[in-house]
Amino acid sequence: MWSVVLLLVWEGFSVPLDVSKPGSGCIVMKSLTSKGSGVCRWDDISTGYGECLLDEPVGRTYDMPDHLPGQVYNANRQCELMFGSGSMVCPYMKQCKRLWCTSAEGDHKGCRTQHMPLADGTDCGHGMHCRHGKCVNKELDLRLVHGEWGPWGPYSVCSRTCGGGTRSSSRDCNNPEPRNGGKFCVGRRMKFRSCNTEPCPRGRPEFREEQCSQYDGKHFNINGLPPTVRWLPKYSGILMKDRCKLFCRVAGTMAYYQLKDRVIDGTACGPDTYDICVQGLCRQAGCDHVLNSKARNDKCGVCGGDNSSCKTLAGTFNDAEYGYNTVVRIPAGATNIDIKQVSYSGKPEDDNYLALSDSQSNFLLNGNFVVSMFKREIPFKGAVIEYTGSDTKEERINCTERVAGELILQVLCVGNLYNPDVRYSFNIPIEERLEHFVWNPSGSWLECNRMCQGEKRRKAVCVRKSDQLGVSDQRCEHLPRPDPSTESCNTDCELRWHVAGKSDCSARCGPGHRTLDVQCMRYSAAKRQSERMESPVCSELPKPQTREACHGDCLLKNWQYGAWSQCSKSCGRGSRTRDSYCMNNLGRRLQDRECGDYSRLTAESCNDQVCPDWSTSEWSECSVTCGQGARHRQVSCSVGVGEEKLSEHFCDPGTKPPAVGSCELPECASWQVGAWGSCAVTCGHGYQMRSLRCVSGAYGDTVDDRECNAASRPRDSQDCEMSPCSRASPQHSTVSPDIAGQHQTQWRYGSWTTCSVSCGQGKRARYVSCRDAQGGVADESYCAHLTRPPESSSCFNPCGQWRSWEWSPCSVTCGVGRANRQVVCSTYHHQVDESFCEQDERPSTEQECTAAPCQWPNDIDMSNVASAENQWRTGPWGACSSTCSGGFQRRVVVCQDAEGRSTNHCDPRVKPEESKSCNSGPCPLWNYGIWGECTRSCGEGRRTRQVVCQRPNGQRLGDHNCDILDKPPDMEQCNRHLCPETASWHRRPWKPVR
Repeated sequence: MWSVVLLLVWEGFSVPLDVSKPGSGCIVMKSLTSKGSGVCRWDDISTGYGECLLDEPVGRTYDMPDHLPGQVYNANRQCELMFGSGSMVCPYMKQCKRLWCTSAEGDHKGCRTQHMPLADGTDCGHGMHCRHGKCVNKELDLRLVHGEWGPWGPYSVCSRTCGGGTRSSSRDCNNPEPRNGGKFCVGRRMKFRSCNTEPCPRGRPEFREEQCSQYDGKHFNINGLPPTVRWLPKYSGILMKDRCKLFCRVAGTMAYYQLKDRVIDGTACGPDTYDICVQGLCRQAGCDHVLNSKARNDKCGVCGGDNSSCKTLAGTFNDAEYGYNTVVRIPAGATNIDIKQVSYSGKPEDDNYLALSDSQSNFLLNGNFVVSMFKREIPFKGAVIEYTGSDTKEERINCTERVAGELILQVLCVGNLYNPDVRYSFNIPIEERLEHFVWNPSGSWLECNRMCQGEKRRKAVCVRKSDQLGVSDQRCEHLPRPDPSTESCNTDCELRWHVAGKSDCSARCGPGHRTLDVQCMRYSAAKRQSERMESPVCSELPKPQTREACHGDCLLKNWQYGAWSQCSKSCGRGSRTRDSYCMNNLGRRLQDRECGDYSRLTAESCNDQVCPDWSTSEWSECSVTCGQGARHRQVSCSVGVGEEKLSEHFCDPGTKPPAVGSCELPECASWQVGAWGSCAVTCGHGYQMRSLRCVSGAYGDTVDDRECNAASRPRDSQDCEMSPCSRASPQHSTVSPDIAGQHQTQWRYGSWTTCSVSCGQGKRARYVSCRDAQGGVADESYCAHLTRPPESSSCFNPCGQWRSWEWSPCSVTCGVGRANRQVVCSTYHHQVDESFCEQDERPSTEQECTAAPCQWPNDIDMSNVASAENQWRTGPWGACSSTCSGGFQRRVVVCQDAEGRSTNHCDPRVKPEESKSCNSGPCPLWNYGIWGECTRSCGEGRRTRQVVCQRPNGQRLGDHNCDILDKPPDMEQCNRHLCPETASWHRRPWKPVR
């Protein structure tokens, strides 16, 4: 009663006529007793026929209840709704599993039930309620759970024995199932692959025709259909979206009906395509009958051919005699037949009509002076010939398939006998000597036809006798095909029907019935284990009955129980007890000794679920980049890693780990300055400098300037003022460095500040100034002719870290293959966008793997056998040969067959590149500053300058990144002239002014 409340939605649905299922309709059902995710699986909707669900509802919307039914109707109210006013819950019966109620006349009349559980949400203890007939914890039961896909199941039996069938594998969203509003799994539930792709024997009916013929003799109570009705496939006039429904035509009439909502998987979508139907939808397939293949017939009708096995014949005809005039005889084996007859007047009525007959003079089209005005499709020995009809300005006959018999093209001339204008062309095979091609019975093995205890066949292939090269089977059609060799396969297992369980007898006393849970099982003798399969896998085995007779034991007394006590533990496996009473089948209490022969259960374990506990995330980065700081982490209460968080009162607050901790990094670097040097002049205005370096550690080790705070960088030069110079000789005063160095200025910059964010994309800055030849600060106009280095730039600190999963199994069982793995960016065990991780450090997702060497059969020489499945396979690109200014990368390119074995039969014209150029940007170069002061004014001193390796954008690198042989000198000798013992001014003669 409580789990079968249904909502029927009718608006907007179109119900197709399906005579195989009288009264079938389109109904969507949704249980109102559950607050779950509402998982509905309807095959028609999943295969594209649920467009009506996208229509806007025309009626009012219905709000789903916010509470479980047991929260709205308590147990006593449920009894009143079941047995009438005054009925109440029996106090000694088992909770949740069945609703036992007293009679409306009183409990002295005994208890009764309708064998239905208590409604979901009915209280059954402190913090507990009923759910699907069991008493469970409310908090844990209502927790939101997102669905995850379970494992893929085994592939089903092939849908066809020849001509290209499919096998399917499915998975369910049950690992776990979505509950309480959790999200349903996203992705495909089924996957398919081709099987039994070899062509069917000639003369066998087309597969859709076989399906229609299964309904021969069935008239479905349709008026006018005889008991001996024959059904033929219907192709023309069917909508494109309905091509995978089974429409069949009554033989001898134009009436047709839909006999099945979908054809068997592997059925061709139509007579003019190789695409096949899968689960009611048309899917791409090639002429090799392989799903998703792009193989197509060439103009010669050879699948995957190169147009070299045929030649084209073309001609015209324009002679007119009354009656039928023979135009050309089209031989058997012709393909791509194209015939046109153009009206002389530009109107459909020109008194000339195309006609076709076979080699026995039996007319196939427009014979006996009867002309078809409308479009027709003419079947002829396995091919379909298309005719436009005579009511057109350009009458046309077309056939792309190979015709198995001779055709005679004629033109019927009547009326005024105007000359016809007939143009024709067709392809015929190039004559080859018959002994050039033979059947090779040692082709590839086909798939096993059964999951267990099956048989597989070796496909015979047509090869060229001279070099054993595989060719189209049509080259060997005139030769008897050898009997295929077979061998047993999948012999290590066996399929059986297994009775997994039986329900309770429907009658507690006397005759009744019970249902049997019959499951399809696969038994493995080698592994000594069994595995449950889908029921269709065992469809070829006789299935046991799922219902059997039983007899109730008519027990007159038994133990009945009261409510369970509260569990001794809220989690971690506790125990609970209940009172027991000896009762008869009328609900009356007896002495306990009268039930002594029956077992009773008064104690059981409860709350087996794991107790909630504190879980912590990884520590964050330290809040500082040097010195003493703090770090943080998330602390939450949950029942396991990765599970939903619970309220913190479920965990012991006394054992809660700290969320904040201290961290200590190396001591912060600081600026160290030396004493000011002497003034550069002896009189007047000059400048003086001092040494400046960034140091760290207890011993003052020099580190890169970027380790220090650029904003607090001290000055390394300043102005100085000496006594005024003598006015008698102003021409000998020291030149100001601001004037002398205005043409030797350069930009100088400090180290970058710390990034503005601790993770993600941020900003950083540095100090930039114009310096003269002596290192003093100059006006920026003196550096205007130079490119100014940027004062700010973007910076990136990764917020997360890359996490990679296990490598997948190798893609081949022998030889060289590929293995894959999933790589995600995560932080605190949660997946985030990949932009939050450092892209240069992303682990690879693919790698080469090597399985055992492939083994060739000893008695067969396969070295010269080519296969259409041979293809080039490539490995990953290697590292660039140069880190800058161009280089090249290499990869492995090998030719392999479908089994992963190395071969030499791939097309060299489509071989992928084995190397390519790569460019990692411009190479770093040496850059240098201005020379410092000489250590001595005479007598050979030394001076130094800074030389660094940096990129063109200003990024500084280690010296090993630049060519050490090209490094400019950072020290040189200076003032090498001898020092005079006494120094004085000497005047020279005046020079004339020019």
